[in-house]
Amino acid sequence: MERVLDTIEEKVRGGFRRLDWRLLAAASLAALAGMLAAHGFAFANLFPNHDSTVLVFDAQWTMYVLGRWAQNFYFPLIRGKVAAPWLIGIFSTVYIALSGYCIAAVLRLRRGAAALLTGLLACCATVTAMLATYNLWTDAHLMAMLLACVGVFCLEKGGRVFGFCGAALLFCGSLAFYQAYIQFALGLFLLVLARQALEGTSWRTWLLHGVRMLASLAVGAVLYLISVKISLALTGYQLADTGNGLAQLTRLGPAAILAGIPATYLHFFKTLLGYSGWNDRGMRAASAVLLLLTLWGLFLRLRGKTRRAVAQSLIAVALLPLGLNVVYLLASGNVYILMQHAVFLVYALPLLLFSGLELPRPPRAFWRWCTAVLCAFLLVRMVICSNGAYVYTKLVYDQTARQMTTIMARVQQLPGYEEGVTPVAFVGDFTDSLFAYSDPAFSRYAEGDLHQVSSAVTYDGTIKWWFQHVMGSRANVVADQGQLNAWAEDARVEAMPVYPYDGYCTMIDGTAVIRIS
Repeated sequence: MERVLDTIEEKVRGGFRRLDWRLLAAASLAALAGMLAAHGFAFANLFPNHDSTVLVFDAQWTMYVLGRWAQNFYFPLIRGKVAAPWLIGIFSTVYIALSGYCIAAVLRLRRGAAALLTGLLACCATVTAMLATYNLWTDAHLMAMLLACVGVFCLEKGGRVFGFCGAALLFCGSLAFYQAYIQFALGLFLLVLARQALEGTSWRTWLLHGVRMLASLAVGAVLYLISVKISLALTGYQLADTGNGLAQLTRLGPAAILAGIPATYLHFFKTLLGYSGWNDRGMRAASAVLLLLTLWGLFLRLRGKTRRAVAQSLIAVALLPLGLNVVYLLASGNVYILMQHAVFLVYALPLLLFSGLELPRPPRAFWRWCTAVLCAFLLVRMVICSNGAYVYTKLVYDQTARQMTTIMARVQQLPGYEEGVTPVAFVGDFTDSLFAYSDPAFSRYAEGDLHQVSSAVTYDGTIKWWFQHVMGSRANVVADQGQLNAWAEDARVEAMPVYPYDGYCTMIDGTAVIRIS
């Protein structure tokens, strides 16, 4: 037994000795600087809104039916159930730093390039959307990213058997946290293949390595599906048949997949180059120039190379947008920014071409500096966008809090109202009413591209969470959409004025009804 323990200890020590500590330091400092600059406001403030009105994790059944069963163990055992912003920030920063190191290590990037790429992944729109609107789950999603990146690292740096088995288990874990982050593994594999092509790897070695990569992903996916079946069997739940649920994968046929591939490519480039609330004109221009620089870098690296190297490189690069956005294909186009974090890994390609260590035929330093300047510009724009998004979200939260306090003070004056006993029904759409926050100066953030909303309270569940978690109120609010829809169709409610005009709240059949819109 002691001999086995000594062997394990020696292997662990050897693994730590093989780490590139300077590269890890560069990625860690970049993650810390980027997360504080872009998201420090979110770490130091609490502004519950929309889904983040859930301030205490208690929806275990939701994670089971969505196939994200690992989160039910993560929150109580690691992070804690309370959505504490500063703690979420600490865990998220660590996960981003370690992910950045794994990516840079397998691609063998310079420390400066590793820092820039880590900063881009830390400051991008996906992290902003999570912290602004889905704060509770931010670090759990980034754990999925870390597991995917460590899986690739394990496959590339580990032994033939240990590396493969470890990678498969890590990919299973990534899927069990949040399925969309498996795109990091796919994208990183394709980037590794692109690097190997530039190094002059033979067809046989290159193809076998690609098959090994796909096999590890396939085994991980099979393990994940088995784990989902076990979790559902133990809990008695069924998979949710929703737009972002696993059940819809059973309806995907070969024809639908082939038809969806062009749309997946189009959506990838539209995300990077098309207009959205987080993607301003300067960012779109910088991304476009970076993509052009990528083509130029490929030309410089492949000039004078064998046809084999050219073909391998073009195959890997051509498949990269598909790998980084494959969830769009699998979800039949029903994706949003939370599922697209891996899209920003595309910036690793120009950094690899111009800053990859030990690659033959290095381009002039001028092109490397051009790439660095463009990435730095994107970082600055991302930081500005993120801070503006958090200011907007805080203003929305403050307005909702003020108005809810005013409304409940009025409700408590209604004849026959008894706190905690009388049902309270908010009828109408909060975001499409005079209740909503409105300021043309923040129109960029009100467009919804970052999943931000103009009212901290949105659908029926958020009404419950707002009163329970945010206000700490005993009010007996109606949090069932069917009941609220029935009230909306009641002729007596339709005759009521809308908030904030006189008569917007009254007692009807023993229920305090507030007509929002």
